[in-house]
Amino acid sequence: MPKAYLQTIPFLALAAGIAGMFISRAMVSISMIVLIGYAILLLDPRKTFHAFFKDRVLVALSMIFFLYLVSCFNSTEDPSFFLERIRLKLPFLALPVAFTVFQNKITGRQFNLLLYFFFLTVVITTLIITIHYAADFEEINSAYMQGRVIDTPFSHIRYSLMVAFAIFTGYYLFVQKVVVCFSWERWVIVIFSGYLIFFIHLLAVRSGLVAFYGCVIYLIFNFIFRRKDLKTALLLTTVVVLLPLLTYNFLPSVKAKVNYMKYDLQQLMQFKNASGLSDGGRILSIDKGMELFSDHPLIGVGIGDLRQEMRRKLEQAPEHPRDYLLPHNQFVFVAAGTGIIGLLIFCAGVFLPLFYRRNLNNILFVCFHIIIISSFLTEATVEEQMGTAFYLQFLLLLYVFLQSEKS
Repeated sequence: MPKAYLQTIPFLALAAGIAGMFISRAMVSISMIVLIGYAILLLDPRKTFHAFFKDRVLVALSMIFFLYLVSCFNSTEDPSFFLERIRLKLPFLALPVAFTVFQNKITGRQFNLLLYFFFLTVVITTLIITIHYAADFEEINSAYMQGRVIDTPFSHIRYSLMVAFAIFTGYYLFVQKVVVCFSWERWVIVIFSGYLIFFIHLLAVRSGLVAFYGCVIYLIFNFIFRRKDLKTALLLTTVVVLLPLLTYNFLPSVKAKVNYMKYDLQQLMQFKNASGLSDGGRILSIDKGMELFSDHPLIGVGIGDLRQEMRRKLEQAPEHPRDYLLPHNQFVFVAAGTGIIGLLIFCAGVFLPLFYRRNLNNILFVCFHIIIISSFLTEATVEEQMGTAFYLQFLLLLYVFLQSEKS
C-alpha cells in the first residue's frame, strides 16, 4: 500500500471514533485499537515511545491508568468491579501513545475538518431528537415532570456535554473562517450553532447547561480583559441574563426540569429523603464519598472496593437512594478510592494540558476544559466509556494540534 494511503489511517480511525460516540460503542473501541496498532505496528515503535516519553502531558495522562492499576493492592473485596475500572481506564494508557502519530503531522485543515465533522454529526443527531420531541410532545413533557429526559444516544449527560462543546466548536469554525466548499457555509454554521443553543435548553440537562453558561461567562471576561471589546461582552451578558428567563417561560421541558429539581431538593433538605430522587441521591452519594475520603485520607479505600464501601455508607443513611450510587463527582470518586495521593496524580493529569505551554490562550481548549471540569463536579464523567471517549479524543486532538502549531 502506498505511504500516502497509510497516512490516512489514523485520521479515518479518529473520525470513526468521533462517529462512534453517537452510533456504536464497538466503533469507539475499534478506532482506539486501530490507532494504537498503527502507532506501534506500522510505525517504528521506538520512535513512537520516544515521542510519548518526551511529552510530559501524555505521560501525565497515562499515569491515571497506573493510578487505578496500583490501587489493586488496596482492593480485596470486589475483583469484578476493579477489573471493570481497569478496562475503562485502558484508553488513558493507549490513546496518549496512539496520538503521537499526529504530533507535528496534523495540518490546520485536517484539524478543522475533524471539528467540522463532529459539529455536523451533533447537528444531525439533535435534529432527529427534536423531531422525536415534536412527535411525542405531551408524553415527553410528562416524563420531564418526573425527572426523566428525552432519549439520546447513550448517556444524556455526556451527550449534553458534547452538544455544549459543539456550540463552541461552531463559534471556533466561524471565527477561523473554515469552509469546505462554499463561502456561505460560515453562515450555515452560525445558524446551526444558534439551533444548538436552542436544543441544549430544550434537552434541559443541567450538566450541559452549566457547561454552556460557564463557557459564555468565560467568553465575556475574555472580551473584556483580553480583547477590550466591551460591546460584545455586554451582548453576551444580556444573553446570559435573558436566555434562562425566556427558555423557562417558553420551553416546557425547562420549566418541568426546574420544578422537579425544586421538589427533589426540598425532599432532601426538609425531609432528609433521597429515596427514588435523582438530585437527593447524587448529593448523598457525594457526601458519603467525602466521608470515605475522610476515613481513609492517604490511599483511600481502594478503587476496587469503592462500590462495596459506598453500599455500606449508604445503608447507614435514614432514607438512602433505591440505587446504591457511586460518588457523583469525579474528584470525590478518585479521592475516596485512591486517597489524597491519587487525587493529586489525577489532578496533575487533568490540569497539566490546560496550563502547559500557554494553552490557556486558545479559547476552544479552555472552553473544552470548562465543559469537562464542570461535569466532574456533578458526575464521575470518565467512569463510563462514552465520557472517556469524548474527553480523551478531543483533549488529545486539541492538544497535539496546539503543539504542532507551536513547533
